[in-house]
Amino acid sequence: MGNNSIFERRETFIQTSIIWVFGIYLFFIQFTTSYLFIHMLPIPTPALLSLGISFLILVYYFYLVKGKGQTAEYSDRSLKKFVFLFLLAIVLSIFSAIYTLNVIKSVEYVSYVKGSMLTRSIYYATFLIMLYYGYKIFSRMEERRIVNLIKVYPLSIFILVLVGIWQLLYFSIDIPFLDITTRSYIHSVTGTSFFNFRLTSFADEPSYLGPFLIDMLILGYLAFKKKWMYVLLLVIPTMVVLIFSFSVSGYFNLMLLVGFLFLYLIFHPKVPKKYLWAIVILAVVVLVGVILLKPGLFEKFFSPILGRMPNLFNPQSSTRIYMYIMPFYWLFDHSLISAIFGYGPGSYEFLHFTKISPSKVSLATSSNNMYIDLFFENGIAGVCIVIFALLSILFVLLKKGRKNKYYFIALIEFVHLLVTSSYRADFVTPRYWAVLLIVFLLMRLGEGKEKEKQQ
Repeated sequence: MGNNSIFERRETFIQTSIIWVFGIYLFFIQFTTSYLFIHMLPIPTPALLSLGISFLILVYYFYLVKGKGQTAEYSDRSLKKFVFLFLLAIVLSIFSAIYTLNVIKSVEYVSYVKGSMLTRSIYYATFLIMLYYGYKIFSRMEERRIVNLIKVYPLSIFILVLVGIWQLLYFSIDIPFLDITTRSYIHSVTGTSFFNFRLTSFADEPSYLGPFLIDMLILGYLAFKKKWMYVLLLVIPTMVVLIFSFSVSGYFNLMLLVGFLFLYLIFHPKVPKKYLWAIVILAVVVLVGVILLKPGLFEKFFSPILGRMPNLFNPQSSTRIYMYIMPFYWLFDHSLISAIFGYGPGSYEFLHFTKISPSKVSLATSSNNMYIDLFFENGIAGVCIVIFALLSILFVLLKKGRKNKYYFIALIEFVHLLVTSSYRADFVTPRYWAVLLIVFLLMRLGEGKEKEKQQ
């Protein structure tokens, strides 16, 4: 009896320790938007943290969890399906890269295979371990512990918001600010503007803010029992930072998410339709009223956004659009096998070595769009496999999203992740995989709530 008690106390201590360690990892994810944080060590800091947490999770799983009974929940099967399909796309891509190496005889491609392909493969292995075994560990815990762990991530992002508010005061009333270099200046804008700045907080550029701020808005809902406090303490300051970031992608992300939310709720049997329509009509009336009464004011306020529109979708003047379009042509440059299965994990770097943009500079090592990157790296078959894996999760959440708050928040967060992937190729960053893990844990909590109702 005494030995059992000692073992249980030791197991509880180790379990608490792994929760704290992973909570610290979640806390530091927001800092991966900063060049200073990423390069503060000889090895990129996010990579080192991810390798460390994945190793600890693996050790914890095989030491305390493996062999213990665990029910085969639907979320478990969804996770296994996703991991298998994602891994399949990677393996096919690696074999295709080996084949392509013997086809194109390129010094740049050899350099990529010896460098980035190996690094990217290690990253994939690290994140898949964190996702799969992290879920195996945390999904066994009681609801309160899982919720508290999830809440660490959105609440920690409040630091990003506070620094953003501080930066706004710096630009407005010239109070001292952090001695950091970010892309907070206005560029590529035609016409006059009220503002010569964009909020970045401590992130390198405004577009990095959108995914994190909206993560905070969605997942932060779990942290407040009194929803007026959620609005006052979280929604309002977060929206201030998001608005003054003047990020086209951030605005686009939020509008798509709000549109999806409206369409989803309008068919919800328990949601009063008249309130939804009242909110939409009120928003349209206010927006149209401001534009009609003060058209110059509206145009000048949002000129950092509106002034970029003329060149935003022109591939000859927008490097980003050029990098979105051209991989569809470059994929077929060498062989049919390469086109079907891709040029290998991380092979967008090969384009960086061999292609130039309309502005006569080398391409970036990423298109900043996960789907475009995967299209070139994993080929037609690989990107279809990954998209199928993502859609399989989406369909489950669409079906179950009305059942309880956990499923609903998981759905909104997952749709947000799909949207952010269209303008941030962060599928090899801690945020992407941590959010995926959170979504699966929310699905697990949703299943638990439904079981409670049936008892």
